[in-house]
Amino acid sequence: MKKLSISTIFILGFFFNLFANELEQITNYQVLNKSIINKGISYTILRSFSKNLNKYFLIVDETTLHTKVVNASSLKISEPSIKQTKYKKLLKQYSKEPFTLQNYGLKHINSNYIYLTADLCPSSKYGYEKEFINALISRHKKAVPITFFISGLWIEKHKNEFLELISYQKENKLDITWANHTFTHYYNPKEPLERNFLLSKNKDITNEILELEKLLLTYNITPSILFRFPGLVSNKQTALIVNSFGLIPVGSDTWLAKDEKINKGSIILIHANKNEPKGIEIAKKSLLENNNFSLHNILDNLK
Repeated sequence: MKKLSISTIFILGFFFNLFANELEQITNYQVLNKSIINKGISYTILRSFSKNLNKYFLIVDETTLHTKVVNASSLKISEPSIKQTKYKKLLKQYSKEPFTLQNYGLKHINSNYIYLTADLCPSSKYGYEKEFINALISRHKKAVPITFFISGLWIEKHKNEFLELISYQKENKLDITWANHTFTHYYNPKEPLERNFLLSKNKDITNEILELEKLLLTYNITPSILFRFPGLVSNKQTALIVNSFGLIPVGSDTWLAKDEKINKGSIILIHANKNEPKGIEIAKKSLLENNNFSLHNILDNLK
């Protein structure tokens, strides 16, 4: 992949700064998790917040599982919802034992499709796996479904790359599900898993989750209900907190860099932050040279 020229970097930086100055800050951010019926459809109001002097809700359709942001004044609530919807069943399903230390949550979907997830953990590496992403786009006639589990520090250190991914979504090249991978994605290589990542005594999981959501909303990006634990490491307490925020934890049964094989229904894990080239090389062979699998959106097939 060719490096950008100094002039190109300057231009991108100029437009980013111009864009950043226009961003409206998110204030009064609150967790609600209130189930309602609006025009005959069951929703959960996940969050409320203010932006540009207006009040908004982040809501999830309890049947389609897709989220959207609505002006609070436009939501006509007829009554609280007590229906046993798909969303409520999933929340209950993913708050059960066994609470494993590693890879808790959704790992596989019973379907004929496969599901590509790409982690964007904090990284000092320049760029992202743009060559692979563009190859995927070139191979598909429609927008490529992909879930980015994104961290706040990656966004802050890779703003131009983040804006480029947003542009791919707007241009209908990628069908992106934006999912929560916490703000800092804390990791200390000297600590055991039981005291690492979100299990560190220094980490505030509430702040880690909500600050990432607020950052996405600042860029007019709608957070989904999907969450991935940093390092795929969790315990009962962190799993229940994630659940209380109305989020579904997603693990993986096919971490490509660990030589796990792709099968129908696989939730594939790669890192798109340049930190795991082995997984990308395997993904190229498996997803670009192989016609045996069809990529789909997790939310559309989640049961």
